[in-house]
Amino acid sequence: MKRILLLMFLSFAALNVHAQSRDGIVVSNPINEKKLTISPNPAVSDVKLTIEGNEADVKSISIYSVIGSEVYSKAYNSSSNTFDLAVRSLKKGKYMVRVIFTDNTSEVVTLIKQ
Repeated sequence: MKRILLLMFLSFAALNVHAQSRDGIVVSNPINEKKLTISPNPAVSDVKLTIEGNEADVKSISIYSVIGSEVYSKAYNSSSNTFDLAVRSLKKGKYMVRVIFTDNTSEVVTLIKQ
C-alpha cells in the first residue's frame, strides 16, 4: 500500500500545477517551474541530470523503481544545475528520478535503464 501511495505521489508531483483565478482564467506559477532532463535516456552506465528553470538548491536526489522501491538516494546541499549519476548497478527497466529542492518543491522525471 505504501508503494502505491508513493507511486501516486510521484505521478502527481510530475504534473504541472495550475490555478484558476476568479475570472476563470487558468494561470501557472512560473516562480517554481523547473525542468529536469536526463541524458542519455535510455541509459547504460552513467547519466547526467540537468535542471533548467528557476534556481533552487538541491536537497536530495532519489531513484525509485516502478513498484515504488527506493533504489538510490543521496543528500545534497548544492546550487549546481548538473549532476552525474551512476546507474550501472540498476537492473534493466523504468525508474522515476525525484529531485527535492531546499524550498521543499520536487520534480520527477522518468529514466529508462538498458
